[in-house]
Amino acid sequence: MNNKTILFVLLSLIFGVAAVFLAQNWLESNTKAATPQATVNVITMATVAPLGAILERKNLKLTPMPKSTVPETAIKSFAEAEGMVVKQNLYAGEVLRSERLTKKGEGSTLASLITPTMRAVTIRVNDVVGVAGFILPGNRVDILNMFKSGGRLRTDVVLANVKILAIDQRASSDENKPKVVRAVTLELTLEQAEVLMIARGRGSLQLALRNPNDSTTVELALLGDEAEKVEVKKKEVEAIAPKKAEPVVAKAKEPTDKSKVYLLKGMKEQVIKVKN
Repeated sequence: MNNKTILFVLLSLIFGVAAVFLAQNWLESNTKAATPQATVNVITMATVAPLGAILERKNLKLTPMPKSTVPETAIKSFAEAEGMVVKQNLYAGEVLRSERLTKKGEGSTLASLITPTMRAVTIRVNDVVGVAGFILPGNRVDILNMFKSGGRLRTDVVLANVKILAIDQRASSDENKPKVVRAVTLELTLEQAEVLMIARGRGSLQLALRNPNDSTTVELALLGDEAEKVEVKKKEVEAIAPKKAEPVVAKAKEPTDKSKVYLLKGMKEQVIKVKN
Protein backbone atom coordinates (compact mmCIF):
# COMPACT_ATOMS: atom_id res chain seq x y z
CA MET A 1 0.00 0.00 0.00
CA ASN A 2 1.19 3.41 -0.85
CA ASN A 3 0.59 6.52 1.22
CA LYS A 4 -2.45 7.67 -0.82
CA THR A 5 -4.26 4.37 -0.22
CA ILE A 6 -3.66 4.58 3.53
CA LEU A 7 -4.93 8.19 3.59
CA PHE A 8 -8.15 7.24 1.75
CA VAL A 9 -8.78 4.36 4.15
CA LEU A 10 -8.35 6.61 7.19
CA LEU A 11 -10.65 9.29 5.76
CA SER A 12 -13.27 6.66 4.99
CA LEU A 13 -13.16 5.40 8.58
CA ILE A 14 -13.46 8.93 9.99
CA PHE A 15 -16.42 9.82 7.77
CA GLY A 16 -18.09 6.53 8.56
CA VAL A 17 -17.83 7.05 12.33
CA ALA A 18 -19.15 10.63 11.99
CA ALA A 19 -22.12 9.43 9.91
CA VAL A 20 -22.99 6.78 12.50
CA PHE A 21 -22.79 9.35 15.31
CA LEU A 22 -25.05 11.85 13.49
CA ALA A 23 -27.58 9.17 12.61
CA GLN A 24 -27.73 8.00 16.22
CA ASN A 25 -28.37 11.55 17.49
CA TRP A 26 -31.10 12.07 14.91
CA LEU A 27 -32.84 8.85 15.90
CA GLU A 28 -32.70 9.73 19.62
CA SER A 29 -34.14 13.23 19.10
CA ASN A 30 -37.01 11.91 16.93
CA THR A 31 -37.78 9.18 19.44
CA LYS A 32 -38.09 11.72 22.28
CA ALA A 33 -40.34 13.98 20.21
CA ALA A 34 -42.60 11.08 19.30
CA THR A 35 -42.93 9.92 22.91
CA PRO A 36 -46.19 11.40 24.37
CA GLN A 37 -45.78 13.65 27.43
CA ALA A 38 -47.24 12.66 30.76
CA THR A 39 -50.74 14.11 31.18
CA VAL A 40 -52.87 14.93 34.21
CA ASN A 41 -56.59 15.60 34.51
CA VAL A 42 -57.58 19.11 35.66
CA ILE A 43 -60.91 20.88 36.09
CA THR A 44 -61.70 23.50 33.43
CA MET A 45 -64.73 25.73 32.96
CA ALA A 46 -67.47 24.42 30.69
CA THR A 47 -69.46 27.67 30.92
CA VAL A 48 -68.98 31.29 31.92
CA ALA A 49 -69.30 31.91 35.69
CA PRO A 50 -69.68 35.53 36.92
CA LEU A 51 -68.34 36.94 40.18
CA GLY A 52 -70.29 35.58 43.16
CA ALA A 53 -71.67 32.49 41.36
CA ILE A 54 -71.69 29.14 43.15
CA LEU A 55 -70.08 26.43 41.00
CA GLU A 56 -72.13 23.37 40.04
CA ARG A 57 -71.22 20.22 38.10
CA LYS A 58 -72.76 21.64 34.92
CA ASN A 59 -70.22 24.51 35.01
CA LEU A 60 -67.23 22.15 35.10
CA LYS A 61 -65.51 19.54 32.99
CA LEU A 62 -62.49 17.25 33.39
CA THR A 63 -59.75 17.92 30.83
CA PRO A 64 -56.43 16.06 30.33
CA MET A 65 -53.46 18.40 29.93
CA PRO A 66 -49.66 17.97 29.65
CA LYS A 67 -48.26 17.91 33.17
CA SER A 68 -45.67 20.57 32.34
CA THR A 69 -48.37 23.14 31.46
CA VAL A 70 -50.64 22.64 34.49
CA PRO A 71 -50.50 25.49 37.09
CA GLU A 72 -49.51 24.49 40.63
CA THR A 73 -52.83 25.75 42.05
CA ALA A 74 -54.99 23.96 39.46
CA ILE A 75 -57.99 22.06 40.86
CA LYS A 76 -57.96 18.41 39.82
CA SER A 77 -61.28 17.00 41.06
CA PHE A 78 -64.98 17.91 40.95
CA ALA A 79 -65.23 17.55 44.73
CA GLU A 80 -62.75 20.43 45.26
CA ALA A 81 -64.68 22.78 42.96
CA GLU A 82 -68.37 22.08 43.52
CA GLY A 83 -70.08 24.50 45.92
CA MET A 84 -67.24 27.02 45.85
CA VAL A 85 -67.93 30.74 45.27
CA VAL A 86 -66.33 32.53 42.31
CA LYS A 87 -64.14 35.51 43.31
CA GLN A 88 -63.46 36.65 39.71
CA ASN A 89 -65.23 36.19 36.40
CA LEU A 90 -64.40 32.77 34.91
CA TYR A 91 -64.63 31.92 31.20
CA ALA A 92 -65.23 28.70 29.25
CA GLY A 93 -62.06 26.66 28.71
CA GLU A 94 -60.18 28.33 31.57
CA VAL A 95 -58.23 26.11 33.98
CA LEU A 96 -59.84 26.40 37.41
CA ARG A 97 -57.41 27.58 40.10
CA SER A 98 -57.85 27.74 43.86
CA GLU A 99 -56.98 31.47 44.17
CA ARG A 100 -60.05 32.35 42.05
CA LEU A 101 -62.45 30.61 44.45
CA THR A 102 -63.54 30.94 48.05
CA LYS A 103 -65.57 28.73 50.34
CA LYS A 104 -69.27 29.31 50.54
CA GLY A 105 -70.03 31.03 53.84
CA GLU A 106 -73.20 31.25 55.82
CA GLY A 107 -75.74 33.86 54.71
CA SER A 108 -75.49 35.72 51.43
CA THR A 109 -72.96 35.13 48.67
CA LEU A 110 -71.51 38.58 49.32
CA ALA A 111 -70.37 37.50 52.79
CA SER A 112 -68.14 34.86 51.18
CA LEU A 113 -66.46 37.52 49.03
CA ILE A 114 -65.37 39.72 51.94
CA THR A 115 -61.67 39.55 52.74
CA PRO A 116 -60.95 38.17 56.24
CA THR A 117 -60.72 40.96 58.91
CA MET A 118 -62.69 43.29 56.61
CA ARG A 119 -66.34 44.40 56.78
CA ALA A 120 -69.01 45.34 54.24
CA VAL A 121 -70.55 48.79 54.83
CA THR A 122 -73.29 50.27 52.63
CA ILE A 123 -73.86 53.97 52.02
CA ARG A 124 -76.68 55.70 50.15
CA VAL A 125 -75.70 57.43 46.90
CA ASN A 126 -77.31 59.24 43.99
CA ASP A 127 -76.35 59.96 40.39
CA VAL A 128 -73.74 62.52 41.49
CA VAL A 129 -72.26 60.73 44.52
CA GLY A 130 -72.13 57.48 42.55
CA VAL A 131 -70.05 59.03 39.72
CA ALA A 132 -72.99 59.01 37.28
CA GLY A 133 -73.35 55.23 37.54
CA PHE A 134 -69.85 54.40 36.24
CA ILE A 135 -68.90 52.63 39.49
CA LEU A 136 -68.94 48.82 39.24
CA PRO A 137 -68.12 46.00 41.70
CA GLY A 138 -64.36 45.60 41.91
CA ASN A 139 -63.61 49.29 41.26
CA ARG A 140 -61.70 51.36 43.82
CA VAL A 141 -62.63 54.84 45.02
CA ASP A 142 -61.52 57.67 47.29
CA ILE A 143 -64.15 59.11 49.64
CA LEU A 144 -64.44 62.87 50.17
CA ASN A 145 -66.34 64.48 53.04
CA MET A 146 -67.90 67.94 52.51
CA PHE A 147 -68.95 69.90 55.61
CA LYS A 148 -69.24 73.40 57.05
CA SER A 149 -66.71 74.66 59.58
CA GLY A 150 -66.71 78.21 60.90
CA GLY A 151 -69.25 79.28 58.32
CA ARG A 152 -67.05 78.05 55.45
CA LEU A 153 -67.42 74.95 53.25
CA ARG A 154 -64.55 72.47 53.62
CA THR A 155 -63.64 69.17 51.97
CA ASP A 156 -61.51 66.39 53.49
CA VAL A 157 -60.37 63.09 51.98
CA VAL A 158 -61.36 60.62 54.71
CA LEU A 159 -60.72 57.25 52.98
CA ALA A 160 -58.62 56.24 49.97
CA ASN A 161 -58.31 53.25 47.63
CA VAL A 162 -61.48 51.59 48.96
CA LYS A 163 -62.84 48.52 47.13
CA ILE A 164 -66.44 48.44 45.89
CA LEU A 165 -68.03 45.10 46.81
CA ALA A 166 -71.47 45.67 45.34
CA ILE A 167 -73.80 48.26 43.85
CA ASP A 168 -77.41 48.08 44.95
CA GLN A 169 -77.89 44.31 45.34
CA ARG A 170 -75.48 43.21 42.61
CA ALA A 171 -71.97 41.93 43.36
CA SER A 172 -71.29 40.91 39.76
CA SER A 173 -69.25 43.06 37.36
CA ASP A 174 -70.38 41.31 34.17
CA GLU A 175 -71.94 44.55 32.91
CA ASN A 176 -69.93 47.54 31.72
CA LYS A 177 -72.70 50.08 31.12
CA PRO A 178 -73.31 53.09 33.38
CA LYS A 179 -76.21 52.50 35.74
CA VAL A 180 -77.47 54.92 38.38
CA VAL A 181 -77.78 53.13 41.73
CA ARG A 182 -79.14 54.01 45.15
CA ALA A 183 -76.57 52.25 47.35
CA VAL A 184 -72.91 51.24 47.23
CA THR A 185 -71.33 48.58 49.47
CA LEU A 186 -67.70 49.16 50.46
CA GLU A 187 -65.08 46.80 51.88
CA LEU A 188 -63.58 48.45 54.99
CA THR A 189 -61.74 47.69 58.20
CA LEU A 190 -63.57 48.47 61.44
CA GLU A 191 -61.44 51.60 61.89
CA GLN A 192 -62.31 52.77 58.37
CA ALA A 193 -66.00 52.07 59.02
CA GLU A 194 -65.83 54.29 62.13
CA VAL A 195 -64.26 57.11 60.12
CA LEU A 196 -66.93 56.75 57.42
CA MET A 197 -69.77 56.97 59.94
CA ILE A 198 -68.30 60.09 61.58
CA ALA A 199 -67.79 61.72 58.18
CA ARG A 200 -71.35 60.93 57.11
CA GLY A 201 -72.65 62.48 60.33
CA ARG A 202 -70.85 65.79 59.89
CA GLY A 203 -71.56 66.33 56.20
CA SER A 204 -72.15 64.82 52.78
CA LEU A 205 -70.02 62.17 51.03
CA GLN A 206 -68.66 62.08 47.48
CA LEU A 207 -67.03 59.10 45.75
CA ALA A 208 -64.04 59.66 43.44
CA LEU A 209 -63.41 56.80 41.00
CA ARG A 210 -59.77 55.61 40.69
CA ASN A 211 -57.89 54.20 37.73
CA PRO A 212 -57.35 50.45 38.37
CA ASN A 213 -53.57 50.91 38.05
CA ASP A 214 -53.42 53.92 40.38
CA SER A 215 -52.01 53.06 43.83
CA THR A 216 -51.04 56.61 44.82
CA THR A 217 -51.05 57.24 48.57
CA VAL A 218 -53.37 60.06 49.66
CA GLU A 219 -53.03 62.08 52.87
CA LEU A 220 -56.21 61.55 54.89
CA ALA A 221 -57.98 63.77 57.39
CA LEU A 222 -57.91 62.32 60.91
CA LEU A 223 -61.28 61.42 62.46
CA GLY A 224 -62.44 59.26 65.35
CA ASP A 225 -59.84 57.51 67.51
CA GLU A 226 -56.93 58.66 65.34
CA ALA A 227 -57.83 62.32 65.83
CA GLU A 228 -58.16 61.78 69.60
CA LYS A 229 -54.75 60.06 69.73
CA VAL A 230 -53.13 62.96 67.93
CA GLU A 231 -54.78 65.48 70.30
CA VAL A 232 -53.67 63.51 73.39
CA LYS A 233 -50.14 63.22 72.02
CA LYS A 234 -50.06 66.97 71.37
CA LYS A 235 -51.09 67.71 74.96
CA GLU A 236 -48.47 65.29 76.30
CA VAL A 237 -45.75 66.98 74.27
CA GLU A 238 -46.86 70.42 75.46
CA ALA A 239 -46.84 69.23 79.08
CA ILE A 240 -43.25 67.97 78.98
CA ALA A 241 -41.90 70.76 76.79
CA PRO A 242 -39.66 73.22 78.71
CA LYS A 243 -41.35 76.54 79.36
CA LYS A 244 -39.77 79.61 77.83
CA ALA A 245 -37.96 81.77 80.39
CA GLU A 246 -39.44 85.21 80.69
CA PRO A 247 -36.96 88.00 79.86
CA VAL A 248 -35.56 89.80 82.88
CA VAL A 249 -36.22 93.53 82.71
CA ALA A 250 -33.96 95.74 84.76
CA LYS A 251 -35.93 98.23 86.80
CA ALA A 252 -34.64 101.59 88.03
CA LYS A 253 -34.29 102.01 91.75
CA GLU A 254 -36.84 104.07 93.57
CA PRO A 255 -35.16 107.38 94.39
CA THR A 256 -34.37 107.61 98.13
CA ASP A 257 -33.04 111.11 97.83
CA LYS A 258 -35.46 113.58 96.29
CA SER A 259 -32.52 115.78 95.21
CA LYS A 260 -31.21 113.08 92.90
CA VAL A 261 -32.56 111.50 89.75
CA TYR A 262 -31.52 107.96 88.86
CA LEU A 263 -31.21 107.14 85.19
CA LEU A 264 -30.57 103.63 83.79
CA LYS A 265 -28.57 103.47 80.55
CA GLY A 266 -28.15 99.87 79.45
CA MET A 267 -26.59 98.09 82.43
CA LYS A 268 -25.14 101.30 83.99
CA GLU A 269 -26.85 103.51 86.48
CA GLN A 270 -26.30 107.28 86.32
CA VAL A 271 -27.15 109.73 89.11
CA ILE A 272 -28.08 113.32 88.32
CA LYS A 273 -28.36 115.92 91.11
CA VAL A 274 -31.31 118.22 90.98
CA LYS A 275 -31.26 121.66 92.58
CA ASN A 276 -34.15 122.50 94.84
